[in-house]
Amino acid sequence: MQTKLATFYAATGHLFMHMFAAIYFVIVLGIEDDWQFSYAELIDLWFVGSLLVGLGSIPAGWLSDRWSRTGMIAIMFLGLGLASIFCGFSDSKFSLMINLSILGLFCSIYHPAGISWVVNMSENTGRALGFNNIFGGVGIGIGALSSGFLVDHYGWQTAFILPGVLSVLLGIFLSWHIYTDTIQLDNTHTTKFSENPQQGDYFKIIIIMLISITCVGFTFQVLQTSLPKVIDIRLTELLSLDTAKIGMVVSSIYVISGLMNYVGGIAADRYSVKLIYAYGMLVQGLLLFIFAGMDHTFLIALALVIVAFNSSILPAENILLARFAPAEYQSMVYGIKFILSFSIGPLVVFLVARSYTLTGEFYYLYFISGALMSVLFFMILSLPLRKSEVISP
Repeated sequence: MQTKLATFYAATGHLFMHMFAAIYFVIVLGIEDDWQFSYAELIDLWFVGSLLVGLGSIPAGWLSDRWSRTGMIAIMFLGLGLASIFCGFSDSKFSLMINLSILGLFCSIYHPAGISWVVNMSENTGRALGFNNIFGGVGIGIGALSSGFLVDHYGWQTAFILPGVLSVLLGIFLSWHIYTDTIQLDNTHTTKFSENPQQGDYFKIIIIMLISITCVGFTFQVLQTSLPKVIDIRLTELLSLDTAKIGMVVSSIYVISGLMNYVGGIAADRYSVKLIYAYGMLVQGLLLFIFAGMDHTFLIALALVIVAFNSSILPAENILLARFAPAEYQSMVYGIKFILSFSIGPLVVFLVARSYTLTGEFYYLYFISGALMSVLFFMILSLPLRKSEVISP
């Protein structure tokens, strides 16, 4: 019973975290019409929030290691819900920026606490991570779909308030399960990843993983931030899209591609995680070069494939980190990962806003992302393999 409940809350927490981190990119289209501010002005309001999604990962990881992963997830649900409700009641750019910043801070809790929770409570780690990661993509998809529908039919305020109420309720339920000891408050540690690399390889591994995590995060953030707007720019007239339809398209892309997490997780349990990680990056890089200049309906299918490969390599990445990290600092290591992945968000928000202001498009951002992923392919191939990972040709 405890394992099933823990799996439910870990997956739902992942869904809600990504939903709240993504809904503003659709809701902003409704605020743009209501407040009559430019897209660039309004997307900038998420700058501090996106920064805190990353920066908050270190203290969240430290508290998760020292206190409780499950306790931190309960706090996350409550904080996300209240912050989103406050966003819905915002009546100025300044108040909305403050509330979005609080939302970003509570978003930072999930990955260091939740991923470490999944790693330490599962037997087939790749499969468990893959299953859990599906809900990140589903969260982005549900966020885009629900916010597009709510903005068009009930206003942008409701698109913030309704998910906030649901998150508060989940936080209350999880707190009750912890209080009644249905879910364990204390942390557990697995011994599956006790075999660490040789001492001389650590520096090389650290540098390569820091660079790769940052660049993968950059590509993820560029796509998540700009995709609703690039569909609006390139396909609205061609397909007669409104905000709800754009939300539905983005939702479909992230929900379907999220399923690739599970496929990637199963593969990570059976094959070399290094090779899965490397070739997933190469495919993304090559497709991004094509995506950069595409302006017909195939753009949607190509976006789906790129996001799917971005998702499929995450179980391999998290297993690599688990192998490199001492058990007692696992949440901190995941915190470092996500401070890199999400702290790149403010730079992406800035670049997306400036790119749209200067060119009315995002062509160069996609091209740069493709170049980064292609170079990373060769860097990942140079990671030292453990004997158990060497595969016969």
